[in-house]
Amino acid sequence: MEVFYNATKRITLSANFIAGLILALMMLLTCSDVILRYLGKPITGTFELMSYAGAIVAGFAIAQTSMDGAHVNVDMLTGVVHGKALMALNICTKLISLGVFVIFTYALFLKGIDLYNTHEVSLTLQVPYYPVAYGLSLASFIECLVLLTQIFKIIAEGGKHE
Repeated sequence: MEVFYNATKRITLSANFIAGLILALMMLLTCSDVILRYLGKPITGTFELMSYAGAIVAGFAIAQTSMDGAHVNVDMLTGVVHGKALMALNICTKLISLGVFVIFTYALFLKGIDLYNTHEVSLTLQVPYYPVAYGLSLASFIECLVLLTQIFKIIAEGGKHE
């Protein structure tokens, strides 16, 4: 259990580092584009690159946000339910989330295959779409690992996880 948790933590930290790095590059690209646009030489394809990068940043940051428990909780039920019922509610919530992210992982992987086979590219820079779909599929898979880790932790701690 501890090995799985530590491995998941390292993976989520790595994904979050990649998201942070891409976010910094987005800032650099935006600032450069604004300055160069003012000088009459805008960077071609900035909008496309920002769209790609934004999707990757959001996807790769989800797992760390989940690992830190920094997501939004609606405590309408969790404030009134205690003990084993709260543990069951937390596990059910994590299982539903896990199911959703398993579907995301699979669907995005299939979309990546489809985009690769059809050779779809962006209009301006001709950058292929499939790496973004594969990246988001990977990010969804990492979130699945986090959710599994949280389920095991809830069970191991007897519901004291959250």
